[in-house]
Parts: sequence; C-alpha cells; structure tokens
Amino acid sequence: MLPDRSKRYASADGEIPRQRLASAWQLLLVVLVMLTLYTLVFPKKVLLQRLYDQVELDELSLSYVRNLYRADTRNADAALLLARHRAASMDARELETLVRLHSRSEDPRRRAIAHELLVLAYERQLRARPAAAELARLRERLAEVMRQAMNDPLPEALAHSYAALAYRLNLSELGAQMLKRHASALTLADLEQLAHEAMSRQEYAWASHYFLLARARSTELVQARRRYQLGINALTAGGLYPQALQAAQAHLGNLETDLATLRYLVRLALAAGDPPLAARYARQLVFHLPGGERKAP
Repeated sequence: MLPDRSKRYASADGEIPRQRLASAWQLLLVVLVMLTLYTLVFPKKVLLQRLYDQVELDELSLSYVRNLYRADTRNADAALLLARHRAASMDARELETLVRLHSRSEDPRRRAIAHELLVLAYERQLRARPAAAELARLRERLAEVMRQAMNDPLPEALAHSYAALAYRLNLSELGAQMLKRHASALTLADLEQLAHEAMSRQEYAWASHYFLLARARSTELVQARRRYQLGINALTAGGLYPQALQAAQAHLGNLETDLATLRYLVRLALAAGDPPLAARYARQLVFHLPGGERKAP
C-alpha cells in the first residue's frame, strides 16, 4: 500500500520547505495600492456629495450608508443621510434629538441638512397639538436652536421656515430677527409675494413682517405708505389689534408727518378700542395740516 499522498515526496531530512508567493511586506504593499486605487476611483467626498444631492436613496446607496453607520455610529454623514431617509417614518421627537447635535457642526453641509430636518421635526410636533407644558418646552428648544443659527448663512427658504415656526410659537421678535438677517437677497416684489402667500395661509403675523420689511426698504413715499398699511392691516385681519398698534408705532418712521397715514392711524386706534391713542394721532394730524385745513379729522 502506498503511503499517504502528502508523504510520498518527503525527503529523508524532513519536509520540503514551502515556496512563499509573497512576503508580508509585499502583501501589505498590495493592500495599500488597492486602497489607494479604490480611493482614487471612488473618492469619499465626491461619493458623499452625490448621496447628499440624491433626494431619495436607492437600495445600493442605502445599503452603503447603513454599512457606514454600522461600522461607526459616530459617522455624522451616515447618521444624517439615514435620518433624512427615515424622516417621514421616525418619531418627530426622536428625529430632533438625533440631528440637533449636528446643527452645530463645523461642516456647513451637515449644518444645512440638520437644520432642514429640525424644521421638519418641529413642524410635525406642532401639528400634533402638544399639551401646554410640552408646547412650552418645544418653544424653548426652538428658541435655542434659532439663536445658535442666527449668524449661520442659512438658505433663504430655511430661514423663512424657522421664522414662520417662531411666529406660530409666539416668538415673533426672534422670527423678525431671523427675517432681517436673511431677507436681504429678496427684492421688494419677492417680499410682497411672500406676504400675500402668507395671508392666503392665514399666517397674519408672518405676512405683516414681510410687508413691513418691504416698507422699510421703500424709497418712495407712496409705496412706503401702501406697504406700511398692508403690514398693519395683515395684523388686524387676524384680530391682532394690540400687535397692530405696536407695529404701527414701531414702523411709522418718516410717515409720522404724512397726513394720509395719520388719518389711517386715527381710524386704526378707534377700531382697536383705544380712544386716547386716536386723540393723540388726531392732534398730530391737526398740527401738520396746512393752516386752512386745521380741523378735526
């Protein structure tokens, strides 16, 4: 009987030494070359940019992102891409918690997507009509995020979404600050269009701020007066008479000697149930009337 195949060619001095295909350092070099080629063919930054640009992740992209996240749960890009993909099905509070940290990222792309998802999370929580206590906490969280984002170069649409949320949560001053910082690129026609759209949605405070922003940038008296009155009328349309009186005084500016505006303010104060204020505007009107016209309005 023949010996085992492995023993047929054994030498008298022991086993025949095995031939090595490559040394350890050669194998390491091959791995490094392959990684370099992979990086050159599929640059991570380019790949991530393409994933961010995709509105919806296809199955292959989603699988890649999931594997990235499994390999490192601290991977901010993977976390944000997954959060965006699952935003519609995730609990709104969980979504807010997941992305809020990334709204302070040094990477502007991460900050932008985090803010987009935060706006979505806040809107969904607000639509759920939370109890008073939870609504107060939501207001505090939104105010904190908006203050941090105030100096960020946010896209116009995103800044306006934050401002709209602020108005709905009675953070009108913060909303106004956000608008002033991010509305500079809008034309007067844009501002008026956005104001009319807000009126159609019955977002009266939001519409008023757009009209009054346009009023502040108007150089012609007739246009300044028209936009001023549109801004105040937007508040009265929503029954917000105290806010209308405050806004009327705050944005009066160079219209304080305009006779048509003073007559308008007399009527506004009477409609708001403030006869003393109406009398004050009436006295200003009489004072600025030409000599032959000085009579009560």
